[in-house]
Amino acid sequence: MSKTVLYLSYDGMTDPLGQSQVLPYLKGLSKAGYSIHLVSFEKPDRFKKYRKHIAEICKSANIHWHPQDYAAEGGLKNTLKQVRKMKKVAFYLHEKHQFDHTHCRSYISALVGLKLKRKKNVKFIFDMRGFWADERVEGEIWSLANPIFNKIYNFFKRKEKQFFSEADYTISLTENGKNEIESWSFFKNNPPKIKVIPCCVDLELFNTTKLKIENQENARNELEIVEGTYILGYVGSIGTWYMLSEMLDYFKVLKEKK
Repeated sequence: MSKTVLYLSYDGMTDPLGQSQVLPYLKGLSKAGYSIHLVSFEKPDRFKKYRKHIAEICKSANIHWHPQDYAAEGGLKNTLKQVRKMKKVAFYLHEKHQFDHTHCRSYISALVGLKLKRKKNVKFIFDMRGFWADERVEGEIWSLANPIFNKIYNFFKRKEKQFFSEADYTISLTENGKNEIESWSFFKNNPPKIKVIPCCVDLELFNTTKLKIENQENARNELEIVEGTYILGYVGSIGTWYMLSEMLDYFKVLKEKK
């Protein structure tokens, strides 16, 4: 019997992450017989540029996409507003489609998934990704010396235990993450159900045999790169999680060698 699933993501599908880490999985699940409704929050500039492309992907995979506006400005107040919007959309869609499961990508979405579980008895899958609150502290995005961030951190650490306790299944990216959660004394007598699903990639997206010569030439001309030049590429973000100093050390050594 087909299962109807609500997938909640605070990340956008027009972001590279949505296209690499979300849509390939959902396309496969849709092909396997799941009926999927996807709610995501899209940044205006990327949505304008890639909306049609993502809409075509979803349509061809029979995924029902419900994009929402993401607003980066406004801080905590705006985040709370968007959480309320996600909740409103999720409950509205549930009344129309009667979901069997809610799959929640990370902690923001899990706030809504937990409410659906408690109020409508919709099975709740907590796709944690990582220890989100701790990562924001370690990444120096939240300073616990700031009473507001301290309060937010403690709120999410309380919710985290509720997510693990009440989720029908939690997804961890690593065995280490799973072992860490199971080691907590809080779960000594009632361990949560956890499945490890590592990050994956569709290698066909990086198949060099599919690169067209004319596209390579056009890119070289646009960037004014002479043919035969040695090129080091970095695909990713620069920020507090990403060891920028070590990258630059490597680049310095590489320049000495080449």
